[in-house]
Amino acid sequence: MPRSGRQRVCLVLASAALYAAVIGSTYGAALAWIALAPLLLAFAGATPARGFGLGLLWGLVATLATGWWLPAMLERYFGVATGSAWLALVGLGVVVDGLPYAAFGAWLAWCAPRRAAGPLAIGAAWGLAELARTHAPIANPFALLGYSQHGAVFAQVADLAGVYGVSSLLAAGNALLAAFFAPELAGGRPRRALALSALAVMAAFSYGELRLAQTFGSGPALRVALVQGALARERHWDRSARDANLARYLELTRHAAAAAPELVFWPEFAVDFYLSEETLQRARLLDGVRAVGADVVLGGAEYAFEPDGTRYFNSVFLVDGNGHLHAERYDKQRLVPFAEYGPLGSWLRADTAVYAPGTRAQLLDARALRIGAFICGEALFPEVARALAQAGAELLANPSNDYWFGAPEVAASSSKSRRSARSRTGATWCARRRPGSRR
Repeated sequence: MPRSGRQRVCLVLASAALYAAVIGSTYGAALAWIALAPLLLAFAGATPARGFGLGLLWGLVATLATGWWLPAMLERYFGVATGSAWLALVGLGVVVDGLPYAAFGAWLAWCAPRRAAGPLAIGAAWGLAELARTHAPIANPFALLGYSQHGAVFAQVADLAGVYGVSSLLAAGNALLAAFFAPELAGGRPRRALALSALAVMAAFSYGELRLAQTFGSGPALRVALVQGALARERHWDRSARDANLARYLELTRHAAAAAPELVFWPEFAVDFYLSEETLQRARLLDGVRAVGADVVLGGAEYAFEPDGTRYFNSVFLVDGNGHLHAERYDKQRLVPFAEYGPLGSWLRADTAVYAPGTRAQLLDARALRIGAFICGEALFPEVARALAQAGAELLANPSNDYWFGAPEVAASSSKSRRSARSRTGATWCARRRPGSRR
């Protein structure tokens, strides 16, 4: 167990480095079982005040190590200086990420000498800290511990407790390891606590094996075309480029139609005009879809007049193969702070931060099946996809348009898949067909 403040800081830094490796390494699924152990050892024997500071430090360093790409994106998207972009990342690491882990550290530092918390309680408290930073007023659901298990047997327990449950069990496993070096982390009844924690972890592995042995997606294959115009941000909402933008998507769609898809997906903000307005561009879009004959799901902005003013939405629409625009649309519910809305008012916000959140999980009824579309960063909020599935979605799709991350590319792709499909460029539609879905 560490004796000096310097040793504790070294343990915190080692844990943050391991955590960065968990998120960005092919060995992350295995490293996740030891990455938090040095941090837990640093809390053991510390005062609650020191535990708070150590947790804050860990949150900051882990954020810098996993979010190093963010400042460059802020420079491109918001046009801010390099120094300001890095200060924004530091602020995120301290306020949004650091405070929940600081509270966790203070709690564990208080509990450890009293043997008031065993591995399962420590794991639950870690999951609560993740839940807090994911649902804060300015949320950051990126790089949760449980995501390290993507593709692993252990991840299957997420259908019972979500990613937070996976993170909690991983943290409990780390506490089991740390308890061998700091017995106070085993709680008041160490043998019982260690046995129950080990049993919970083994039960999660067994459940994962059971779930993976089951067959899913055994329905008929669905042919899906994914179209990506890969247009630069500067061309979006440029009136002089509007016709050319639409023409590009229609051209790529006609090319993809050679594979006879049942569904064609365009990305988020594929069109830069309002589909509710009877414009020449909308007429060309509907005529183009009618010529292809397949249902097209596409993203675009929409608006509604409210008593307190006009509200704008980031939406997904369905145009069927007969060229009819369906009245139902999905409006994005979890907006990106500063990029889609301004949580701090007019300070530090993009010119696109004008949107209002949607209020319900609206499905899109295509001829082949019912589609639940959730947009871009909403993929980081499990409750959004869950609400769509509970509403009856037979296919989940996540449109994105990540032009702020780098230079655009141009491609169109078509695929036939039972389980998933992904385009080869920038913005993607990722789709998964549910068991028993209808054609």
